Amino acid sequence: MSVGGFNPYRPEDEIRRELVNHLESCGQVFRVIVPTDPIVDRRAFVILFGHYAQEKALQLNGSDIGDWNALVKSAPVDEEEEYLMAQRYKKSLFDALVNDKKFKFGIAVWGYDTSLPEDEVESVLRQHFSSCGGITHVYIDDKRANIYFSEEHEETSALGLHRSEVSGFRITTRRLATARRNHSLAPGQSSRRIGYTRPAITIEFAPEIGRKVRAFKKIKRIVKKVMALRRMKEATTKERLTALMKEKRLFLSPIILSPKD
Repeated sequence: MSVGGFNPYRPEDEIRRELVNHLESCGQVFRVIVPTDPIVDRRAFVILFGHYAQEKALQLNGSDIGDWNALVKSAPVDEEEEYLMAQRYKKSLFDALVNDKKFKFGIAVWGYDTSLPEDEVESVLRQHFSSCGGITHVYIDDKRANIYFSEEHEETSALGLHRSEVSGFRITTRRLATARRNHSLAPGQSSRRIGYTRPAITIEFAPEIGRKVRAFKKIKRIVKKVMALRRMKEATTKERLTALMKEKRLFLSPIILSPKD
């Protein structure tokens, strides 16, 4: 079963506990998979065992669970497998991103002229912070920019330009949340853990990773359909060969004449 409607940014164990308490009347709750990243999927998957467990759970669609209503739908087993596969792929993308040395040090900048086009803002900021060292990446948002450096002392130099002027505008600088400033999450531990600040780079690249994960799921579905068609074709071919072999055996079998003939 898939269940939606909850706030996916709440603690994972809290969501899981609410789902178990709400659905245990339908049957044995064998497993609850809570989405670790709302960008990829906002549904939880629940595996229920028991007589008419699925039918009972579907009757709870729209029911109230505290401050939210449960959106319960039937989810095939292969959909759950697809979700888990996509989660593993997404995790590999995020792991590669947070472990990339280009994003270990960085600052956030506010106060520049936001009326300029993004490419001009990036050019102006690169020029302003070029004296600090090697800039590895610049991300421009509506009102702020994130600038990354290859070394820690370069980050420190950039922070020293706090309250400096850029084209007549006085800027504000602050250290960015990066992977090196967070304790590593334990296996299976959610980024919603208290005291954990999500690295800025994962937020910046989240839309791109979301597109890659959706493309990955689409490719997996296409491959699955192709394999199913191939198996169907092989089964049909096998049936035809079996029929041909039967006809061949019938044709080659000796004719036994009766004494009357």
